[in-house]
This record gives sequence, structure tokens and C-alpha cells, in this order.
Amino acid sequence: MLIKSIILIIISYLLGCFNTGYYYAHLFYHKDIREIGTSVTGAMNVSRLAGRKGFILTFLGDAFKGAFVVFLSQSLMLPEWAVLLCILMVLLGHIFPIQLHFQGGKGMSTIFGALLIFQPSLILILFLACVVIFPFVRRYTITSLYALLIFPLELFLLNHSTIVVIYTALYSALIIFACRSNIKEYLKEKAYHQ
Repeated sequence: MLIKSIILIIISYLLGCFNTGYYYAHLFYHKDIREIGTSVTGAMNVSRLAGRKGFILTFLGDAFKGAFVVFLSQSLMLPEWAVLLCILMVLLGHIFPIQLHFQGGKGMSTIFGALLIFQPSLILILFLACVVIFPFVRRYTITSLYALLIFPLELFLLNHSTIVVIYTALYSALIIFACRSNIKEYLKEKAYHQ
């Protein structure tokens, strides 16, 4: 079981490295999406080049790899720690893809797909937090980051297992780190308007 877990953990990282937005832009527009807009491979940035269709295809592709990793690890009956580690690795692969010189996406779509299969109730918790936060922030990415920030605490208060709380804290920290340019821009705007 340990060997199987290690193999799937490695596969999870490699799957994560397949950044849908990068290959979509490269294949259909002959452009490196990382040289456009926010310089990342995520759905929001792809929409700058390819509109709604690009956004949807990128979101679904990146969400699918997160979902697939969880589906595969659960189908192989890996222990919970290994499933959670596979989620972390697919997220790491997405944000830091080796073949793209560690310059990938921000991980929102990938974590959505992974958590949707792992425990759909976790997505509901995140969604409800976003609904509460959005009227105060009025920016989708920043709203999601606030929701991720309080996510582990919510799970702790809702009596989720310690290992789930720890791993969700890792996922949240990783995505918040990947979105640090969004945070700097938001703080700069707030300071300007005060």
C-alpha cells in the first residue's frame, strides 16, 4: 500500500503539471499565456485571450485533473493521508509545473475539482463563506482568498478530522501564496482610496 501511495503521489504532481490554459493558448492561439495579463496559466487569465470559451475550457480542464487524482486514489483505496497528499501534489504541480519552469496557475480550479470529489460538503462551506464575504470585498479572487483563509478554522469548528484541517490549511496557504500579486494589488488599491 505504501509503494502504491508513493507512486500515485508522484503521478499526482505530474498530472498537476499539465496546465490546461498554457496548452490551450499554445495550441489555438500560438501564444504563451504567461506573457499575457497576470502571467499565469489560469482560467481568468486565459479569458483575456480567449474569452468565455477559454475560461470554461481552462477551468474544466484544471478542475478535472484535481477531481481525477482524488477519484483514482480513492478507487485504489489509498488511506486518507495519501489521498490528501495527492491533492497537495496535484496543486503543487499546477502552481509549480516543472516543464514550465515552475510558473503555472494559482490553483483555484484544481482545488475545486479535488475537493468536489473528496468531500462535496467542503465546497459548500467555501461557497457559503464567499457569499458572506463578497458584498464587503466586491472582488472574486480576493473573496475566494478570504474564504480560504478562514476555511481551516471553519472545518475545525465543524469537527472535521485533524488531518483534514491540517491539509486544508496547507492547500489554503499554497493558493494564497500563489495569489500574492492579487493581494498586493488589492492592498495598493485600498490604500489609494483611503
